[in-house]
Amino acid sequence: MSLKTGAASVAKMVAVVLGAVAPPSWAQQVPPHVLVVGPMVKIDGRFFISGLSEGLQEGFKPGDPDLPHTRLDIRNVASADAAKAVIGPAVDAGVNAIVTIYGQSTQAAVAATSKIPVVFCPVADAVGSKLVASNEAPGGNLTGVSSADAQASRQRLDAIRQVLPGLKRLAVLFDPGFPPDKTQMKNLEQVAPSVGITIVSRPVEDAGATMAALEALGSNDADAIFILKEATLRRAGPGLKQAAWKQKLPILVTDPELVVTFPAALAAVGFNQRELGRACGRMTARVLKGAKPADLPVEHPDFELLLNVQTAQRLGLTVPGAPSEGNFAQLPLRKPAS
Repeated sequence: MSLKTGAASVAKMVAVVLGAVAPPSWAQQVPPHVLVVGPMVKIDGRFFISGLSEGLQEGFKPGDPDLPHTRLDIRNVASADAAKAVIGPAVDAGVNAIVTIYGQSTQAAVAATSKIPVVFCPVADAVGSKLVASNEAPGGNLTGVSSADAQASRQRLDAIRQVLPGLKRLAVLFDPGFPPDKTQMKNLEQVAPSVGITIVSRPVEDAGATMAALEALGSNDADAIFILKEATLRRAGPGLKQAAWKQKLPILVTDPELVVTFPAALAAVGFNQRELGRACGRMTARVLKGAKPADLPVEHPDFELLLNVQTAQRLGLTVPGAPSEGNFAQLPLRKPAS
């Protein structure tokens, strides 16, 4: 089944499931229409949409008089122009809410409407990109989840320090031409001193630059490498893979899938796609029940820590709480000190 077909099937399933628990009095009413738009492949739409439907159901409890037959219109789009082409007609048709995935779709929604509620899931930094006035009081028609602002960046650094307790210098490979990377880099540099880490910045724009940066970094430069430009790793050729394997420094990423597909990566600190969807579903349910996005604080994802046990052994690392055998381990994150 193709992703597009699968997304359509999930949307149909969501409408049926939500409608099945609705009281009969709603049968004659027009169901609320929620547009879900963004790059489903990048976020793994199967898990995100499943979580979104669960969150909507959690927001509309069985027996709740406000429980509607919510209809999800799921559109997999990979560009800003494609997002605009989908969002414009939905706004004209009177969609009740828009759930956007990542920045391009969110910006397209901002350009299309200042009245229809928009729940972004996620963007890098909602305040930094001026989508909201503040995380605590968004103030407009948008709210959602920020995954790489200062608070989220500190959570990631805390998790990396959990894997590497002695970490002092962290080399970060990022694409200065990719806005989310640029935003996260700025926030990492802002919060790193407060957790005792020095950021070693390494801009990389393509696979060649990434390979050169990996080959050039040594123990005199950094204690570990954090790669934000993950698109390069997904398309990594033999040269880049060889450079990563030869690198004696621990390599960390943000996408747990890469720990499996790119074995040179020691660990990933990323968010659970299903749980992200659930959080956005609950927020969307509140909007459909009458809450204003302006009054709903921006949230942050719950991060997960996935370790490649064999890579840790190859590097001679003892990771606190990690098993001594096996391939991969999901480690519980420590609560930050209050």
